[in-house]
Amino acid sequence: MNGAPTSNRELERKYDTIAYAAQSNALSHPRHLATVATLFGLPAPDVATCRVLEVGCSDGANLLPMAATLPHAQFIGCDLSGSAIAVARGAAQELGLSNVTFVQRDLATLTDDPEPFDYIIAHGVYSWVPAPVRDALLALAAQRLSRNGVMFVSYNVYPGCHVREAAWRILHHHVDGIADPRSQLEAARALATLLAEPGVTQTETDAVLRQEFRRLAAQTDSALFHDDLAVPNDPVYFHEFVAHLARHGLTFLAEGKLSMMTAAGLTPRMQQFVGGMDRLAREQYLDFARMRRFRQSLVCRADAAAGGDSLTRLEAMHVAASMSLVRAAAEGRAFPDEPGTVDVNVRAARRVLQWLVGCAPRIVSVADAAAWQREHVPEDVTTARPLPALLAEACYAGTVELYVDPPPLAASGGECPVASSIVRWQARRQPGVTNLRHETLRIDDPQALALLALLDGTRTRVDLAAAMAARLPAGERASVADRVASYLSHFALHGLLVA
Repeated sequence: MNGAPTSNRELERKYDTIAYAAQSNALSHPRHLATVATLFGLPAPDVATCRVLEVGCSDGANLLPMAATLPHAQFIGCDLSGSAIAVARGAAQELGLSNVTFVQRDLATLTDDPEPFDYIIAHGVYSWVPAPVRDALLALAAQRLSRNGVMFVSYNVYPGCHVREAAWRILHHHVDGIADPRSQLEAARALATLLAEPGVTQTETDAVLRQEFRRLAAQTDSALFHDDLAVPNDPVYFHEFVAHLARHGLTFLAEGKLSMMTAAGLTPRMQQFVGGMDRLAREQYLDFARMRRFRQSLVCRADAAAGGDSLTRLEAMHVAASMSLVRAAAEGRAFPDEPGTVDVNVRAARRVLQWLVGCAPRIVSVADAAAWQREHVPEDVTTARPLPALLAEACYAGTVELYVDPPPLAASGGECPVASSIVRWQARRQPGVTNLRHETLRIDDPQALALLALLDGTRTRVDLAAAMAARLPAGERASVADRVASYLSHFALHGLLVA
């Protein structure tokens, strides 16, 4: 939906009027970008010392946790919103971060930076800016991305957005004559609620649009205003995005969420249909099959130095059980009873996955995982496919996480537990905290937040129990040490404690 031409000043006013509720995006973290790039044969720049640019950085919610946990890397955040940049600068100052800079600038003016960027992040930009700005974004990447650098781009896509677009057009017809943004939101939400109600329709497929209105009615103000009611808001087909990249000397590398690149969950006939396609055609037809509406893609220069043996690359990585697998195992859903004819490769993978779940949240080297497999798994099972190949498949399935540069997670609280500076800072201000996996976790327990804020490494568990006891009614103080231990165990599992 192109709508009327939108100037930088108009975009800035929208974001200053209704703040964008930004948060961390784990798929955009340099650690994740480097891992995916390496899996696809691109020797990505060193994460520890990389230079990162985020366009559309808002208040720094995505960039600040990166800067806090990668002190030797350099970060620049750019946004049109003066109020958002002011908040980001204030947070960086409070946190004492000297490796991050926030600027209020048009992204088209960033081509004058003298040094290349190893990673560029453009989350929530491409579909929501005018066409000349989309060109400027890709031109910026073409000029400033380092030789093996990676760009993260999120954008709305067809065919799924055809349904969304029908709803958007109806809401715009209803609210475009309303000048006040808050009144626009109220009117849009009220109409979406009405249209979501069951009623007489012409065909059964009308229920799809009613479901879309139910989704819109439940959206936050930020999402409804800055995504669904945004002008411009231009979805594209994947093949159109790829063609746009090519015009700027760029190419599609991979999807940020690797499971979206597989045909898992599709019918056998559809899997067979896409099986013989080249990778770009396959991606487009996977979008058709899934009715995909949103992508988070990784992009690199067309002349990037990709190649090399994939198994060799994997052998140098680290691995951990994914949180989804850990949760499934805790609920008894991860490892159903094996029938006697289970494939040897499945048996081999299952043994290692069970061990990784037992290790969670510890991250181990692939070499250590291979050593454990040799020592503990029967020889008839270890003669299956090489472990790196099995782990790659598990990564695509979302059951393990691979890292070229693992985050410094603590497997347990230890005697003097430490949370990162950003987590302690966030815990004193808000329920949302960013863990070392770069995920935003909402914690509504005020006691848990109070404990997190104390974890600077100077207090023992006894000290922490005493501090927490002072916050509790007299009748609850007897069990405070056990409560602290339970909190610390959960903090470690969810990646909130630093090794």
